[in-house]
Amino acid sequence: MRVNKILAVTCLFIALGCANCGGAGSGTASNGGPQATSHGPATGPLTDDAYKAEITTPPLPEKMKRGEKATIVVKVKNLSNVTWPFHGRPTDGYYQVNLGNIWYDNSNKLISDHPYVRSGLPNDVQPGQQVEVPLAITAPNKAGDYTLRIDLVQEMVCWFSDKGSRAVNTKVRVE
Repeated sequence: MRVNKILAVTCLFIALGCANCGGAGSGTASNGGPQATSHGPATGPLTDDAYKAEITTPPLPEKMKRGEKATIVVKVKNLSNVTWPFHGRPTDGYYQVNLGNIWYDNSNKLISDHPYVRSGLPNDVQPGQQVEVPLAITAPNKAGDYTLRIDLVQEMVCWFSDKGSRAVNTKVRVE
């Protein structure tokens, strides 16, 4: 049943993108790892002061082959005074906070026809708490110079960097 909900949300993301993110929100949400007790599913957008995160990545690849897949473990710390929900609305997953990646070409144009996959938080993330989140990334299918952005997103609301939080950006040459 959960897979069907994820598939439905994926189709919606591809069709609409994040409602307030300029269309950069195609992808799927997955909750890998242990599930902790939640304060209940999110029922709406976070307050503006909730979008404060510290994202720490291992060294990211400078070069990748076309379509190459890699999984990195990202440390995410909640710098806000608001708990981030790892579960969204039960009917469609809206409002859960996920970790994702976005690829941009060398003209800073979003690569929209790309198999983006999101990673769910392992539990609700309390203010000041840090968690580790595995994130699957896939290089674009065309050779070239790209920017890979790692950021948090509140599904169907916005990317955290849209509200002033600092995302991780790195240049990647795809061969």
